[in-house]
Amino acid sequence: MLRRLGIRGKVLAALSVPVLVLFVLAGAVSLQAIDDVQTSRTVTQLLSALDRTRELTAAMQAERAATLAVVTAAPEERADASAELGRVRATTNDAIGAASREAAEIELGALTDRAVTGLRDQLTELDTLRRAVDSGDLTMRVAFTGYTTVVERVTDFPNVVANALDDRELAAIITSQTAVASLAEKYEQEQVFGGQVLEGSARSGPDLQLLAALFPATDIQQESAILTVNQLQLGIEVPGLVTGLQTYGNFRSLATSGQENYLSFIDPAQWTATSQAQIDLYDPVVAELTAAEEAQADEVAAAALRTAVLTISLTVLAVVVSIAVALTIARQIVNPLRRLTRAAGEVREELPRLVDQVAIPGQGPDLTLAHIPVTSRDEIGQLATAFNDVNSTTIQVAQEQAALRGSIAEMFVNVARRDQVLLNRQLSFIDALERSEEDPKTLADLFRLDHLATRMRRNAESLLVLAGIDTGRRLRETLPTSDVIRTASSEIEHYERVQLDLPVDPTMLGHTALPAAHLLAELLENATVFSDPGTPVQVSTGVDEHHVLVTVLDQGLGMTPEEILDANNKIRTTSAGDVLGAQRLGLFVVGRIANRLGAIVELAQGPSGTGTLATVRFPVSLFVDASSLPPTAPAHTAATLPPAQSPALPAAPSPEQIAAPPAAPAAPPAPAAAPEPAWAPVPAGVQDVAPGSLGSAENPAQEVDLNALTDGQTGLGLPRRRSRGADADAPAPSTRREHREQDDAAAAPSIPLAPRADALAGAAQVRAEDAWTPPVVEPAAPLPARRTPVEQPPAPAAELPSRAPASGL
Repeated sequence: MLRRLGIRGKVLAALSVPVLVLFVLAGAVSLQAIDDVQTSRTVTQLLSALDRTRELTAAMQAERAATLAVVTAAPEERADASAELGRVRATTNDAIGAASREAAEIELGALTDRAVTGLRDQLTELDTLRRAVDSGDLTMRVAFTGYTTVVERVTDFPNVVANALDDRELAAIITSQTAVASLAEKYEQEQVFGGQVLEGSARSGPDLQLLAALFPATDIQQESAILTVNQLQLGIEVPGLVTGLQTYGNFRSLATSGQENYLSFIDPAQWTATSQAQIDLYDPVVAELTAAEEAQADEVAAAALRTAVLTISLTVLAVVVSIAVALTIARQIVNPLRRLTRAAGEVREELPRLVDQVAIPGQGPDLTLAHIPVTSRDEIGQLATAFNDVNSTTIQVAQEQAALRGSIAEMFVNVARRDQVLLNRQLSFIDALERSEEDPKTLADLFRLDHLATRMRRNAESLLVLAGIDTGRRLRETLPTSDVIRTASSEIEHYERVQLDLPVDPTMLGHTALPAAHLLAELLENATVFSDPGTPVQVSTGVDEHHVLVTVLDQGLGMTPEEILDANNKIRTTSAGDVLGAQRLGLFVVGRIANRLGAIVELAQGPSGTGTLATVRFPVSLFVDASSLPPTAPAHTAATLPPAQSPALPAAPSPEQIAAPPAAPAAPPAPAAAPEPAWAPVPAGVQDVAPGSLGSAENPAQEVDLNALTDGQTGLGLPRRRSRGADADAPAPSTRREHREQDDAAAAPSIPLAPRADALAGAAQVRAEDAWTPPVVEPAAPLPARRTPVEQPPAPAAELPSRAPASGL
């Protein structure tokens, strides 16, 4: 075991035996001191409990007097006496509860436990006595005797508890106070029973004998109380019996004879008043003894606390001094080794940061490791020198490897940049072909090629995002959220499975619209790939206090909680090293874009227990005025919505990209009027069509007769091209099924086919007369050049999404 200990531990182990012996001895003394402190606190609780028992004694004395009043009351006075007895009993019950709670907390040994148990038993007998009084079965003498027994037991309770105290001075004070309280109780007995006798309620022989027996018992208690208090030598005196004419002593002498004729000379009111004055003489004595109790308890508690503090302090000081000596010796050996360990830890922590810095193109390393000072020539000094050499070699090798990784990453960035440029040029060229193409089959193939190129561009931009490079594509004008989502759906393969439920449609700022569309495209791609081909992918929007919410819900098998946690960790990661070796990069791309936009992306299990729910929270700062929208929770399913609110999205460009449809059939232009363009002017700073293309300065567009080319509108408000009446054998537009059969027959790679013309319009079915046919183009009236608008108004839910606008990039 000693082999596993460090140098400091071995030094401490050498001193552990003497320190342990010292600690055990000091601990025993400290425990005794702590026990004394705890005992002193228990004594303080004891004094509080004794105060409660004295209050209980006073309450029971009042109940005894009220009970005797009820027993001896005349029938017409019994109701008032009973009411007074009920109030007194309520006070007694409160005092019993308080005394019981305080007594239960006293823990001074078995003796006090027996005293508390006896007190509870005596209080239980009080209930039996009360029931006998209420039933009217007791005489005045029996009721007085029963209550007096209970009151004397409660009064003597402090004296029993004092016998269990180790502090005999405090016990003597408590005993003296109990003696004085018992003396006052004796005078209370004389006052209550004597008053009943004098009022004539009880003049029988046994009653007079009981009264006469009370006086000697009181005199004995008087002498005992005086003797006990004088032994304390606290300067406290117990008053004696007041004598003289018209005093309680004189009345008491007459009552002592027990002769009924002498009793007639005593006024009951004077008896009560003079006896109460005699009882009041002992209240100051009880107060002085209570103060003496508290002073003695505080002095004992303070002494115990001082002893405990001193003992524990000496114990801690001895242990600390022993450990300090050992640590001082060990420090001379440990400190140099600690510097070596700290330097190794710095290398371990800084090397990943170095790799991340060099891996970013254009960013060089700024890592330097502090040189470890060599202060000696011993073995530790030689180890420090060798470690410095290791650090230098490690930094050099890490820089070379990081530079190699950075070069490779930059190479991929360059390739992705070139692919992006070529794809943008390819998309522009395809746009030009789409504008001039009239054959429906060729136009459908161009749409398919356009869609594939758009997806390839997204993949190239994903590489740029992972490399930390901006894609460079931006919109200068704002874009509705619906168009952002449609742009995202047009960049995935299975676009037709996407269904929209957009309760809110705030307008997003132009410079953040395309990155947001890229983020949503990655989520839609995952949703369509990892779910059944026949199930829809539902997209919904919502607004809360600080975010605009977009949710993507698929109906696949979903993921386990561990897989969801791993996916969310991929989204939150920002380290370039985490991406290395990953086969699927979509979630990393989502995380990088979300980090740039300040958005929050979370994956969770679908509401129905199947599928995956992706929630994107875009901050309101990305929108023009999202704060004016009411809070709306996104709908996670579109099954309960009307069909118009959850359409399937096709991915081919909308017909507006072929020819801008007029709001109504335009009238033929007047011969003398100058031709005016049928399109809106291009805003400043937005790129026009490529040079040499249709509509450019070299090849200007000519005004055409749109009425000659269109035949009204479809049910969705789109222009219907006029069929060629002269060419009856013109080929009909091929359907998506025919394209799929031809591709399957040729064993070509799986490429999504362009939808039919009716699918481009978003309709489920098209009548034969609404079928799309190539337009008839007059040689003198070519089609006007199409200009891609910077910002398009949000299309209805049934319209097709278009690829992200190319202008303003």
